[in-house]
Amino acid sequence: MPYRLNKVNLRKSILRYLTLFLGLFVIGNGIVFTIHANLGVNPWDVLHIGISNHTGITIGRVIQYVGLLLVAVSYFLKVKIYIGTVLNMIFLGLFVDLVIGWGYVPQPELLWQRIVLYTAGVIIFGFGVAVYISANLGAGPRDSLMLALTRASSLRIGTIRTLMEITAAAIGFFLGGPLGVGTVIFALTIGFFMEMGFAIIGKIKTTASFERIWNGSVRHARGL
Repeated sequence: MPYRLNKVNLRKSILRYLTLFLGLFVIGNGIVFTIHANLGVNPWDVLHIGISNHTGITIGRVIQYVGLLLVAVSYFLKVKIYIGTVLNMIFLGLFVDLVIGWGYVPQPELLWQRIVLYTAGVIIFGFGVAVYISANLGAGPRDSLMLALTRASSLRIGTIRTLMEITAAAIGFFLGGPLGVGTVIFALTIGFFMEMGFAIIGKIKTTASFERIWNGSVRHARGL
């Protein structure tokens, strides 16, 4: 019996880490989609790209350095730092640089194509955030603050995220980052798409297929 419990726990741990990395990779794709759409980047990337343009450091590396700063600030503000927070800080920037380097995300010139690409990027980004948070290994540098503010204020997670994006966009603009119409669209819609992502994941968790993969057994998911 102990061996069975250990085996189940090992399965769950592996799946949680795979879920986290999958979520970060999806987010990385969403970031590159919005960058290549050339309609204005998301609020945090206004800052990231501004720093990158002035220093020559890759966007992914800047994301890592900004993440490190946010982790340090969060630590001093008594926000608990989890393994997922550190992995987010390291791997999100790495995945962004990898996706850019692999070159499979198009850079369209026609306006309607750029709009489609940007819309897809925002949706992908929101879903990716929901995926990696669902791994329950700790929120990333930016989302740790989002979750803390949600608990402290009793506001919806979508509302808190929107307020954070607007604040980041304003700071990034004053630092010389590329603010555009896409930045406003992202700030106003990302919370909604994140909530959609959580809803989809919630539905998936009620299925027998999820139960089979998660526990290695088939029980009626409704009773979980």
